[in-house]
Amino acid sequence: MTDHVPEANHPPNDERGAFDKRLRRHVIGRMRDYYAVSVPGFEALCRRELTGLGLDATAMPLERGGVVFRGRLVDCQRANLCLRTATRILMRVDSFAATNLRQLAKATRRIAWELFFSAHERPWVKVSTRQSRLYHTAAIAQTLSEGIALRLAQAGHALPVNGSQTLYARVVDDRVVLSVDSSGEPLYKRGIKSGPAQAPIRETLAAAILLRAGYDGRMPLVDPMCGSGTFSLEAAMLAKRMAPGIKRTFAFMEWPAYAEAQWAFLRREAEARIRKLNRPRIFAADIDPDACQRLAECIDQEELSDAIVVARQDFFHSRTDHYGGMPGLVVINPPYGIRLGSRCQAGDLFMAICRHLKAHFMGWRVALITPDRRLVRQVPFSSQPMTLTHGGLTLALAIGTIRG
Repeated sequence: MTDHVPEANHPPNDERGAFDKRLRRHVIGRMRDYYAVSVPGFEALCRRELTGLGLDATAMPLERGGVVFRGRLVDCQRANLCLRTATRILMRVDSFAATNLRQLAKATRRIAWELFFSAHERPWVKVSTRQSRLYHTAAIAQTLSEGIALRLAQAGHALPVNGSQTLYARVVDDRVVLSVDSSGEPLYKRGIKSGPAQAPIRETLAAAILLRAGYDGRMPLVDPMCGSGTFSLEAAMLAKRMAPGIKRTFAFMEWPAYAEAQWAFLRREAEARIRKLNRPRIFAADIDPDACQRLAECIDQEELSDAIVVARQDFFHSRTDHYGGMPGLVVINPPYGIRLGSRCQAGDLFMAICRHLKAHFMGWRVALITPDRRLVRQVPFSSQPMTLTHGGLTLALAIGTIRG
């Protein structure tokens, strides 16, 4: 439970020192639950990333679409900075039973929202409800918003207006769970992007696919239909040990508990881990010269030329001797849709890709995406299929090694 303070003991004009003490006790130093929203199907990878940050794996249950973990505010900030497969990080503020709006309003007003939101802003409220007597999402959101505004006003602030923060309310079996979004923009928005493509894929999903395929940053990686270069850029950050959030801002930077010195320390930690590569290990190519040019410009701008080289090339002209003698990983996201035409044409191209891989990439790992799961069964080498959801599409992923 969070900082429930009787109103009689909570004067509206706290001295700054007393307020800072409450922040340290209830927000900064307190162990609480957080929720890492992850790419569906890749929750175990997100959990592995969290344990890699030193968090307790024994208190980290997996859920469909995310991972619960316990930590302090600094762990939340580090997770935003470092996780590759998480979409956002939510801070659990409180949970309580409520079967009607009156109970919801009373419980909301008792929470010390002034510890979580700035003086003149109340959050946007997003609600989901299931199997509860509280089921009208708009009424729940309005009740929560009004309760937060009243509490902030009682804490000595003017009646706040909606700002940039977001509160998530989840109501299941008459239990309300309130969580504050610490990320802001989704974490797949890295602050690094080369431009639009006809078959875009989110950075978090690209990173999850690379990790699931066993990419460790040391082996060669070939991205022969690179489009905007998402796979190549994610692989470069992995190879260089670059934190994916190092070039962006986060919602927690507007919280009362945010300390610039603490964040600067976390950034220095992350910057110290970045390594310079002695030669590029990632080979991006596309038949579209504009896509290649945009990606090359992005690589130069982001100082990733030690990791990636770009060439205009038809995939069917690619050979392993172009990339040195060491086997690596080929990752392909064909431009399904407009450029592939009908399902029949897409199937023909998919099988042509498989035949080329079988003929010219013997011994290499492959991660291959297709919009038609039935095609995965026709892959001419042993592979592990799984279903992906992306942008409203249901896709299939085949990961395997090409054997003779």
